[in-house]
Amino acid sequence: MPSLNTAARNHMADAIVSGWGTSSLVILAGATALATHSVPSMSNSGGVVTAGAISDDTIDTTGTATSATLTQAGRTLTLSVGLAGSGAEVILSSLSYVAGGTSSITSLTITYPAS
Repeated sequence: MPSLNTAARNHMADAIVSGWGTSSLVILAGATALATHSVPSMSNSGGVVTAGAISDDTIDTTGTATSATLTQAGRTLTLSVGLAGSGAEVILSSLSYVAGGTSSITSLTITYPAS
């Protein structure tokens, strides 16, 4: 990803907030949807987009989480998933999903790098 000056970072982050500020977050195993969460809000601070608290969801399908998508009005943004400390955009409580269990999102953060 290219490095951006402050104005460009904020512009990119504001575009995410306005385009996906309230959206669906789908946790995926390859192309298979494991669970779908509602993202209630997002905010930008210095080129760092942070989602508001995301409620837990019941897991629909068993699998290992490999990515996530944010969708809103026909737009899709693909995000990385991982555990705490991984540096992924979506931090999950577990990457192993079992149908009927609980999918918990610890955080959703998208960072645009400074120049």
